[in-house]
Amino acid sequence: MQLEQTETIAFLEAGEPHGIPGRRIDTSCAHVFLSGDFAYKIKRAVNLGYLDFSTRAAREAACAAELRLNRLTAPDLYLRVAHVTRAADGTLALDGAGEAIEPVIVMRRFPDDALGTEALAAGRIDADMIADLGRRLALFHAECPVPVLGPKPASRLLESCLAPIRLLDKFLPRARIETLIERLEAGFAVADALVAERAPSGWWRRLHGDLHLGNICLVDGRLVPFDALEFDDALATGDRLYDLAFLIMDLRRLGRADLALALYEAYGDHGPGAMRLLPVFVALRAMIRAFVAHAAWKRGEVPPVAAIEAYVLAAEQALTPAPARLIAVGGLSGSGKSTLARALAPGIVPLPGALHLRTDVIRKRLHGISETEALPPAAYTPAESARVYAALMDAARAGLAEGRSVIVDAVFAKPGERAAAAALWPNFTGLWLDVALETRQSRIEGRRNDASDATTTVAARQENYDLGPIDWHRLRAGGDLRDLVATATGLLA
Repeated sequence: MQLEQTETIAFLEAGEPHGIPGRRIDTSCAHVFLSGDFAYKIKRAVNLGYLDFSTRAAREAACAAELRLNRLTAPDLYLRVAHVTRAADGTLALDGAGEAIEPVIVMRRFPDDALGTEALAAGRIDADMIADLGRRLALFHAECPVPVLGPKPASRLLESCLAPIRLLDKFLPRARIETLIERLEAGFAVADALVAERAPSGWWRRLHGDLHLGNICLVDGRLVPFDALEFDDALATGDRLYDLAFLIMDLRRLGRADLALALYEAYGDHGPGAMRLLPVFVALRAMIRAFVAHAAWKRGEVPPVAAIEAYVLAAEQALTPAPARLIAVGGLSGSGKSTLARALAPGIVPLPGALHLRTDVIRKRLHGISETEALPPAAYTPAESARVYAALMDAARAGLAEGRSVIVDAVFAKPGERAAAAALWPNFTGLWLDVALETRQSRIEGRRNDASDATTTVAARQENYDLGPIDWHRLRAGGDLRDLVATATGLLA
């Protein structure tokens, strides 16, 4: 470490410039000093091969790039680049008189428990927050710069990672690592052509580059990405889905496949070939985090055996072939179809989970209104309902054609409607929910901000329906949701 950095570290660790001693956080390439309402970050004078901050000029450029990039997603956190200066008498100050000896990124400090990993563990991140983040990431990605040069093969990302991935055989059987590499290589051979195909439509961009949960903070009820990859434009340039895949992988690894699916759905359009790209992108992101954990161990931190195993398992699961399947959930109004479908969808392979299609939502879209606006009785004629079911089947067919599993959620009161669903896709499972009228009516009365227009009167009228023979799996759905999900999951397995 250079003498100037030793002095700078002592200066900032003492709580300067506010005289409030704080906490120091060290990473492989930075020191962060928390003092009062602010955080001060300097680049470590290191050359790690993939980054070189050994000169002050390189650190200056990196600090300027970090400020510029992170103001795109976290403008309220990143304030300015300051400098530790040394006066003629040797006194250090922040932006004082004398020679500038070290650039410093000045940030507004967020609460210590606001980091995404901690907020998730504490149960303070919900699906609405994740959906909001997904929509904002789509807007952010759409504004990211398009490189002058065209896309490079996606497989270059894998090639640069092969050596550190192979070092993981210190912790896991070599045959397991080599098998995983073979599957990654096969996946990226396909990805090369798809990435090139997507690039002219704007999918190839200079992105955040390091979008995992540890680089997201929860501030004022909103998830804010920060700490974008600043030191290598080439490393941070790629397909937009590769950026999104990092966070999808992290959420799934931490047991929140539901939030990963919510993020993916809220993002919106994923471009052509997304279902073939996502598994290999998620797998490589997992392996990158695995060898980052290995690098931390080499620096003397806690042995990462459990962490490496979790990341490798995430990669293996992502790359496990899984055919698309169609699941239909039927039952009279208030039987809990949508609740069950939402609970099942995140666990249905392949990644990122099943596409959930609901007739209540489709009907509102066909009429051009929001999901929670009420429709008049004219929207529920037999002809209108037939149009809604046709749109449901069309949407399911499109999702299945992309390689996604699909859950269709509708009353399916008519035998012809059930037969049409069953005939749509070979890999089909039908679930029918049986619930007493009193329970259905109670659930309907308790609904708030729901897409369904069903009333207790409608529920009572449905008791007189001639449902015909039901050859789907019939489930009693009036009790605990966990029991119902467990039963349905067992049937689907």
